Amino acid sequence: MAFVARKVWVAASMLVAGGGAYAQEQKPAELEPLVVETTKPKASKKAAAVKKTPASKPLPQAPLPQETASREREGSAAPTRNTYQPTNTYSATKADTPVIETPQSITTVTRKQMDDLNAQTVNSALSYSAGILSSFEQNSRYDNVFIRGFGAFSTAGAYVQFLDGMKLPRSQGFGIMSIDPFLLDRIDVMKGPSALLYGQVSPGGLVNMVSRAPSAEPYNELRLEAGSYGRVQAGYTSQGALNKDGTLQYSLTAIGRDSGTRYDDVEEQRIAVAPAIAWQPTDDTRITLMGFYQNDPEGGYYNSLYAKSLALPEYRPYLNSKLNIGDPSFDKFEREQSGVGYQLEHRFNDAIMFRSALRYAEFDLDFAGLQMSSPQPFPANGILNRWAAKSLEEGDNITADNQLQFDFSTGAVHHRVLTGVDLQRANSSTEFTLNFAPPPLNVTNPQYGQPVTGTFFPIISGDQSLDQTGIYIQDQLALGNWRALVGVRQDWTEQVTTPTVGTERSQESEATTYRAGLLYLFDNGLAPYASFATSFEPVIGLGLGNQPFKPTEAEQYEVGIKYQPTFIPALFTFSAFDIVQQNTLVPSAIPGISVQQGEIRSRGLEFEARGNLTKQLELIAALTLLDTEVAKSTTAAMVGNRPQGVPEYFGSLWANYSFDAGALDGFRIGAGIRFVGSSFGDEQNTVVAPAYEIFDAAITYDLGKVDPFLARSEFTLNVSNVFDKEYYSSCSSGFYCQFGDRRTFLAGIRHRW
Repeated sequence: MAFVARKVWVAASMLVAGGGAYAQEQKPAELEPLVVETTKPKASKKAAAVKKTPASKPLPQAPLPQETASREREGSAAPTRNTYQPTNTYSATKADTPVIETPQSITTVTRKQMDDLNAQTVNSALSYSAGILSSFEQNSRYDNVFIRGFGAFSTAGAYVQFLDGMKLPRSQGFGIMSIDPFLLDRIDVMKGPSALLYGQVSPGGLVNMVSRAPSAEPYNELRLEAGSYGRVQAGYTSQGALNKDGTLQYSLTAIGRDSGTRYDDVEEQRIAVAPAIAWQPTDDTRITLMGFYQNDPEGGYYNSLYAKSLALPEYRPYLNSKLNIGDPSFDKFEREQSGVGYQLEHRFNDAIMFRSALRYAEFDLDFAGLQMSSPQPFPANGILNRWAAKSLEEGDNITADNQLQFDFSTGAVHHRVLTGVDLQRANSSTEFTLNFAPPPLNVTNPQYGQPVTGTFFPIISGDQSLDQTGIYIQDQLALGNWRALVGVRQDWTEQVTTPTVGTERSQESEATTYRAGLLYLFDNGLAPYASFATSFEPVIGLGLGNQPFKPTEAEQYEVGIKYQPTFIPALFTFSAFDIVQQNTLVPSAIPGISVQQGEIRSRGLEFEARGNLTKQLELIAALTLLDTEVAKSTTAAMVGNRPQGVPEYFGSLWANYSFDAGALDGFRIGAGIRFVGSSFGDEQNTVVAPAYEIFDAAITYDLGKVDPFLARSEFTLNVSNVFDKEYYSSCSSGFYCQFGDRRTFLAGIRHRW
């Protein structure tokens, strides 16, 4: 067996070695994938040469960390494949800032966490986080989230839409991009309004996906995996230098998969690749060219079923997680997406640094699906009426963000002032149609393959464009152990809607948003803080009658305390918040169409702990308590009700233990539980999605313990929903309910060098 494995890995290494020939000639970085690293590894000489900079010495009376153009190997942007809790953050302030010194609740899902969970979607990677509910829609097409009680279903959802700090395009309907998590190094979640630096965002928070970056330090990984429903997939990532002095660096990541689902003849397919190359001619200048391409020929299952509680008792057993309410012969989901851009950094001197980023991204979507029609009493004969939907959508955007950073002192106060201008031009085209009389479905004896005939009527038809310009200024202040942050932003937007039939509409908006925070850093690692922030978000999309939506506005007050012990690499965060949002979106009776109503208020408490309790034990613990209600509504009876899909509590616990002695030497065992409280599936709060608990498990074994030749290779096994629980992940629109994923497993071999 060892001889066979030896031949496999030799062949695989020869196959992929050509991607970074020079990088493979270098002395490889010290990789200990089976042992938790609690200290920063010593850099190679070439990597150290790239990092070295005259500006790295701290300024007088300047406790804020000094930045150089070599951020890819330091601080907030260092690869996170060996830790659950990085010490620094870039996304929260757009400057390299310690997490403990940032007056905001922040969660970072690291590459190591994604690898340990073997997350197949960004949503699943976020499942062990406080404040963010990512399990209410479980599918491979989209990453839709609720953050601090804010989010929605269908086209109104708060989708994960930021990649490397810039917004991805979307259309007026179902044209929404989704990035495979294997292409990412980390996922940053900034909770509460983050409009100051990012402009148009949900008041609940912002999810920023961060791509794998080029590096002078060589790293390579190949994985081959197989799992439930015939899933097979392979992934490869490589980073390293392209020349001897390390000034040219690259990153190349690719993944491909083919899988069935729990429904017959419903498949998932994906191929994705993300290349990047960086040039760093001096310690103070770095430019990175990066891109991505992703093709999803098959999008898996995405549908809802009639709530059992509303059905006649004799039909409830048939309304289970194995019933496909659609039809594999009609349903279709094909999406192709890509993007290309650059990131530039240049430090003029110890006081001034310039950054510039630009990206063009685009997508095409061809979608068709059968689903239940508008709310109806459950029929006595068990035959459900359906609608047939078709949609052709495309979209693109170009985004740019340019910044000047100034580091200086006024007396005893050190300042890091960030000024910036960001721009976005987005275009989309949607042809969404409905057929109101396709063949119905008998739930006791479903017949698939029936032709869908008749007329498809246009529901959303036309083009939409958005022009957005934002200017912002932020000041991070440090005085002794005090840290403060203040900032202001001005946005101008123009949204033009051009229906295929009808009159063009133009909507212009402008708003000023603010952010302020204060934190005190005690010597023992405690850091209490308080903050205030506002948000403004033009809503791209059309409601009933092809009417464009109004912008949303919100404000938040937050207090909290962070604790970063001096004796273990871990971070504990407790926060309390109060958010009010106006002009919110909710689903209408027509699937895929949303309406705006009133005001929502969300108050809550969050607790999160992540890091190492010992050298061998890693832990993630999260708990969220929410009090979310409709504060104002066009319907008086809705006031005081809880919005659809929002539970009163949810949480999770994940533990990962590495054995280094005894009979289990070489094993790493992980186990977790995710629990979500009950939520309502309608605005009247009468349809209930019950609470549920799900257990996950993971086992990794160092194959080098079997044969030294297999060192740096490991066997992995991940099982989600260990006890195969059938449950509703959410309900909406009064009678639609979505089942959560049943038990799945994924086993594989990983080799790193």
